[in-house]
Amino acid sequence: MSNQSPLPRLTYYKAVCMQVKCQAVSALRDKAEARAVMRKTIERLRANLLAGQAFIGSELKLAVFPEYFLTGFPTGDGITQWADKAALDPNGPEYEALGKLAQEAKIYLSGNAYELDGHFPGLYFQTSFIIEPSGKVILRYRRLNSMFAPTPHDLWDRYLGIYG
Repeated sequence: MSNQSPLPRLTYYKAVCMQVKCQAVSALRDKAEARAVMRKTIERLRANLLAGQAFIGSELKLAVFPEYFLTGFPTGDGITQWADKAALDPNGPEYEALGKLAQEAKIYLSGNAYELDGHFPGLYFQTSFIIEPSGKVILRYRRLNSMFAPTPHDLWDRYLGIYG
């Protein structure tokens, strides 16, 4: 007989990495066209996710969308034009729609998008996020990597002063 306590029972869940078609917004004329494409993309993601969830079952607790899934990457637009056309407002309709999808599916959603920050007008951050089943964004990881534009080193002191 062993004096060791039994191992705790492990709880497991399943995750799905969604390999989805991205309709790039870089060639679109303006913000209105880009937002319409993003809305349709989220509607399509909803159908794909719910179908995958029905196939995988109730153990599915996390869906991960790929980098640039809503917009593609910037080609041809300058920083301020891309920020206006394609970067998400942290409290905007795209995050709201993704939050509703997390609520409906009762799972965590993770993805990556270009995102605005009111403290840094005219710039955008590439942001990885996690949305919990309540619909709330619980994690944001921002990065700013650029060879020809502002870099983290240009903003770091100010960013730390705001966010710690």
